[in-house]
This record gives sequence, C-alpha cells and structure tokens, in this order.
Amino acid sequence: EELKERGDARSSLLGSGDRSERIRTYNYPQDRVTDHRCKISEFGVVKLLGGGEDGLVPTFAPHLMNMRREELLERLQDEENEERRKTEEETSGKGKKGRKRK
Repeated sequence: EELKERGDARSSLLGSGDRSERIRTYNYPQDRVTDHRCKISEFGVVKLLGGGEDGLVPTFAPHLMNMRREELLERLQDEENEERRKTEEETSGKGKKGRKRK
C-alpha cells in the first residue's frame, strides 16, 4: 500500500507527459525551441541554450510578461465590470423600493 501511495504521489508530480502539459519543446533536428505558454518559436537551439543576451530568458521573458500583463488587465476589467453591474443593480433596486404604487 505504501508503494502504491508513493507511486501515485510520483505520478501526480511528474504528470502524464501530455503535450498540453509541456512548457517548452526543444526540436534539435529543426533547430527550434517553442515556448508553449506564449506560443512563440525561435530558431537556434544552441544559441538559446548558450545563455547571455540570446538565451532563453531574454528571448521568451518579454513575451511571457506581455501575456501576464494582458491576463491581469483582463481580470481587472472583469472585476470592474462586475462592480459596475452590482452598483447598477443596487441603484435600480433602491429606486424601485422607494416608489409608491397607486
């Protein structure tokens, strides 16, 4: 039973290896690296793995930061729209309660 628990824990940490779980693919025959989070491909595997100005971080970080910024802006807009909707509901609800029927 202990072995089964350890195996299950290990499997949950490693994942299934499905393509949807991949962060980056290194395609040596085509000399290409693809970051699946931002859907960007760059050529020159050796150059990218060499680090420095042409490394993975300087190459993909701006795309990932833009993606993150867009996600945050979208979340803020959704929150703002939800607050606006609630305020409108409260305002329209108060107006109805204050009216007298004839």
